[in-house]
Amino acid sequence: MSVSAVGYVRIASADVAAWMDFGTNVLGLMDAQRKDAGGARFLRMDEHPFRFMIEPADADKLIAAGLEFPSAAAWQSTIDRLTAAGHAVTPGAAEDAQRRCVSAFATVLDPAGNTLELYWGRLLDYVPLASPTGVSGFVTSYQQIGDLGFGHFVLPAPDLDTATDFYTQLIGTGLTDTLYPPGMDGLQIRFMHANNPRQHSVALFNGPHPLGIVHMMVEVQTLDEVGKAMRRAQQAGVHFLATLGRHVNDNMCSIYMLAPGGIAVEYGYDGLLIDWENHVPTISVEGDLWGHEYHFPGVN
Repeated sequence: MSVSAVGYVRIASADVAAWMDFGTNVLGLMDAQRKDAGGARFLRMDEHPFRFMIEPADADKLIAAGLEFPSAAAWQSTIDRLTAAGHAVTPGAAEDAQRRCVSAFATVLDPAGNTLELYWGRLLDYVPLASPTGVSGFVTSYQQIGDLGFGHFVLPAPDLDTATDFYTQLIGTGLTDTLYPPGMDGLQIRFMHANNPRQHSVALFNGPHPLGIVHMMVEVQTLDEVGKAMRRAQQAGVHFLATLGRHVNDNMCSIYMLAPGGIAVEYGYDGLLIDWENHVPTISVEGDLWGHEYHFPGVN
């Protein structure tokens, strides 16, 4: 297994100030207050210099997802596999690596056209989280094992088999679970783990999505923190994509909210951690143990 964790995401936003207000005052993330020539703003949740880069644009969408590798050797080995398989890999310039606070990175498109930034050597600054809403901490590490990543993301992948092969055989994820959502004939989600105990770091949905990302997840340390975020979101008039509920496969107790511009953010607690040496990939035909009533915008 190669990839260690999902490190960061770059998000295009038509209203960066609104996204930052949502990120800090609803999610409880910290404004990293980094200077950027391109006008980007940055949100942090732990000792990493940022986890979310919000960049000004005409429309909202996912720009790229950053995948972390444990060493230069593992990173280069992955690039070599991708190149040998016929994928175009573009090395990142030194100044762009500095902007991302990494030692080196390279860009590749997955089979669905999603942009991935593969990197190693994140330059940590160890500034502690000072959440403007008082969030005690986000779940991004585990005991002595190290980084769990910022959480997880779900990407669109209409050709699910080809995309799954790409992530498992070339990027170095492992299949955790396959979900056939009830009442949604033909739809399928495949959940994949990185080299850390989080039940999944990457998931693929066999359909398109106009924003390039189905949702992303951040995890807090207590159920009370989820409830407090829910209250903050209600007070701010945020649209809830899903009410409070608990998933079957990863045990996450969470809500789903729409950020300004429409990207869905899952805010959860109690996600499952797994010993991969003793795990057999599962198949799920139910998405939730309870709750998670979905309310899609414009759908009655």
